[in-house]
Amino acid sequence: MSTTTTQVNGTTTPNDWTLSAGASKQVAVNQPDDDDTTYIDSGSSSNTVQTFTLSPSLSTGDTITEIVIHARVKRTGGSNANHVFGYSFTPQGGGTQTSESGNNTATNTWADESYTHSGLSVLWGSGLTIYIKNTQARPMALTTFYVVITYTPGGGGSTQPPRTMHQIRMRINP
Repeated sequence: MSTTTTQVNGTTTPNDWTLSAGASKQVAVNQPDDDDTTYIDSGSSSNTVQTFTLSPSLSTGDTITEIVIHARVKRTGGSNANHVFGYSFTPQGGGTQTSESGNNTATNTWADESYTHSGLSVLWGSGLTIYIKNTQARPMALTTFYVVITYTPGGGGSTQPPRTMHQIRMRINP
């Protein structure tokens, strides 16, 4: 098994959160953990969602066995703020692979959180996104957001070594 750590490289819809400090939303949530230097804010409405795109260094046919989403959050208002985060991607062959964490609570200090979705056996295809959703009308901030993927390379058998002309003739003319 192998692992790869992937940081966000863009935003997509829904795109509800506000850049509070930093050059862009992607810069604000990529490592290193820099807390109040760069972050995005949910605002005080409930169910605001911020979605990011990622481009993991996986090949079509790699078998994903675990996805761990890491976040660093804190509340920015007077009360703790509940929230969830999750992921979605298109497996090889189509469809959608998705999962969401249970409720988490942002408190008045920066805290590291994670959500692990293990026991998977899904062939990587394309289009990985992660999101965070504020589930209460209480503001909160996000300063770091990334994914660690555990996978088996070439799990779908889609990566075979090239055949020589002699091997091809041998298969055609046994």
